[in-house]
Amino acid sequence: MNDEDPKPGVVIDVTPDQESAMPDQEPATAPPAAAGDRGGRHGGMLPLLVALVALLAVAAAAVLGYRYLADLTQQFATMDTELRNAVNQQQRLQQSLNDATSALQAQESALGEQRDVLAQQRLAVDEARGAFKQQEQKLADENLQLQEREAELRAAVADVHRRVGRSGTQWMIAEADYLLRIASHRLLLARDTETARVALELADQRLRDTRDPGWAGVREQIARDIAKLSAFQGPDSAGLSARLAALAEQIPQLRIARATIGPERTLPETPARAPGERSWDTLLDDLWAGFKDSVRIRERDKPVQAMLAPEHQFFLYENLKLHLEAARLGLARSDPALYRDNLDTAAEWLHKYFDPSDPIAAALGKAIGEMRGIDIRPELPDISQSLRALEVRQKLIDDVAPGGAEAQ
Repeated sequence: MNDEDPKPGVVIDVTPDQESAMPDQEPATAPPAAAGDRGGRHGGMLPLLVALVALLAVAAAAVLGYRYLADLTQQFATMDTELRNAVNQQQRLQQSLNDATSALQAQESALGEQRDVLAQQRLAVDEARGAFKQQEQKLADENLQLQEREAELRAAVADVHRRVGRSGTQWMIAEADYLLRIASHRLLLARDTETARVALELADQRLRDTRDPGWAGVREQIARDIAKLSAFQGPDSAGLSARLAALAEQIPQLRIARATIGPERTLPETPARAPGERSWDTLLDDLWAGFKDSVRIRERDKPVQAMLAPEHQFFLYENLKLHLEAARLGLARSDPALYRDNLDTAAEWLHKYFDPSDPIAAALGKAIGEMRGIDIRPELPDISQSLRALEVRQKLIDDVAPGGAEAQ
């Protein structure tokens, strides 16, 4: 191929020079021109193909670019989501950090308060230590005094042992004697049967602990006295006192009996005189008739009681209450005379000053009559035989074997 040959895909436009063109040129050169036209048509198809290929390449590049752009957009969206999550996480971390800072500050404040409290507690502990030292010194002094007191008591106990006897049996017998005396005193002075019975039982236990059959007779007498106290039925002082208090509460409901006066005696009526019939001779008769009309004389077969004024009725109620309270006092003191006298007075006043038809007065009178028949100080059983039997037994031991207490 030389330079004159047309290159593929290149259109060569050959324009003949007008000056060199010959008008008398023969048409022998026409066939080569036709061949050049065919080569130009084939050369015009090639750019079209190249343009089509370039268009396809551009379309492919555009598709690839779109895909790349879509992927890049998706990556940007993913990165934006991750960035937002990171921002949210950072905000949460910042909030957690702020909460932790606030909690730390609160803990520091609480720690400061605890330090203040601890300082106060240390101060209180120091004060308590000082007070404890003072108390310890005081206890030491009291301990010294107790030791001295203990020494005195030991000396006193040794003296008692020396007097009563060093034997444990004699000590038990002395306790039994003491308990029997307590039983007698409580029964005779305070009329306390329960305490007396318990003291007798304790005395029997002391004699039992001696394991000496020689005290069997004394224990039998103690058993008989215990049976007497168990069978003794004393008055129900608490119940009687409560009953008297209940009766006193019903007194204001009583009706006072008014002093009644019998029916009037009618006198014969004197006829009225006409004005013309009156004279100095009839003046005396008129005066006597007027006097009889102004004065009424009533006859009764019983003496009339004085009527109480309304302001004095209060004292009647209160005095009746005082009699019942005095009866309660006599019951508490085991004084039969005081008890019965006040009940008798109360019953007499109910009959004398109050309406007997009143059901409350009738109930009060019946209750007072029942309580008047109660013996508030019955005869107490005799328990002195137990103490007498113990003393006889001790005297017998001393007579038979002087100094037998230490021997036993």
